[in-house]
Amino acid sequence: METRAAAQEATTMDGTVALNTARTMTAVVQEGQGSADVLQIRQIPVPQLRDDQLLVRVHAASVNAFDYGLVRAGWLVTVFAKLLGRRVRLQGVRGVDLSGTVEAVGRNVTAFRPGDDVMGVGTGSWAEYASATERGLVSKPTNISYVEAAAVGNAGVTALQAVRDHGKVRAGQRVLVYGAGGGVGTFTVQIAKAFGGHVTAVTSTRNIEVVRSLAPDALLDYTRDDITKRPERYDVVFDVAGTRPLGELLRVLAPGGRVVMVGAAKGGAGSLVARLVAGLIRARVLRQPILICTASFRHEDLAVLKDLIESGKVRPAIDRTFSLAEVREAVRYTMDGQGRAKVVITIA
Repeated sequence: METRAAAQEATTMDGTVALNTARTMTAVVQEGQGSADVLQIRQIPVPQLRDDQLLVRVHAASVNAFDYGLVRAGWLVTVFAKLLGRRVRLQGVRGVDLSGTVEAVGRNVTAFRPGDDVMGVGTGSWAEYASATERGLVSKPTNISYVEAAAVGNAGVTALQAVRDHGKVRAGQRVLVYGAGGGVGTFTVQIAKAFGGHVTAVTSTRNIEVVRSLAPDALLDYTRDDITKRPERYDVVFDVAGTRPLGELLRVLAPGGRVVMVGAAKGGAGSLVARLVAGLIRARVLRQPILICTASFRHEDLAVLKDLIESGKVRPAIDRTFSLAEVREAVRYTMDGQGRAKVVITIA
């Protein structure tokens, strides 16, 4: 087996490529469930590659709701994953989003070569090295940093699918983003504007300046401004925060408008399930204009985000960075609801 790599290699019996099998790396391994304390810094072997995989030297990786969901209540994430026909590993190296440099490629990989800078998703990105496939990566735009690039993967794709596929935002439509200060929210504001929407962003006092930097057409502080008492009506309402009663969000719709549920409050598993059930009942039983966005990663969408970033229409918003050794603190910060925009782990 021929593998183009920047490291020594050996072919294993099962067809994988072992890159200098004596090499180890530092990684964050989940050992249990419940709190950030189950995350352990370990020395483990560098991933072995299949013919269709790449090895990425990770420079940065972001923290997503999916990640801390596995830490806090992995059983619930597993249930939802099975309902969606997906598999989830509760133990092992955490992290999905990444940016970095290609270290090695399997012989069937043609889109990238060692030394290329990339961003996207991989397996076990809270580590010095992670494996990925061509479908999970695009070239990193040169106009953003590794830290910014690491924030794009899941949050960016989720926001894009919410705006384009579920919200069907068109030029001139009035759009409300309720919960604009988080990872998905900051992307949603920018993408809706890129699609020509007139965007009103709603967030907390703490997040006002972060959201203001995104240049929404209107900016509201939900602690002072009650959207139900304002005269504006909206063609699309994106419920990212998951904290406002759905009935109130429906009241601010223009005729023919729709509510897109694209996030959930950072509460316990019970509140998440209750919110989803309420949305399903209103949508399917009461026939109310509510759509639930369950994003699915697609390479084509990552490419669209790359184009939007390169054109200057979208730029990832970063709250804080933590080192790999500080990953427990990063997860606690995010799980406790302190995080604004995206929280990123810097690695190399």
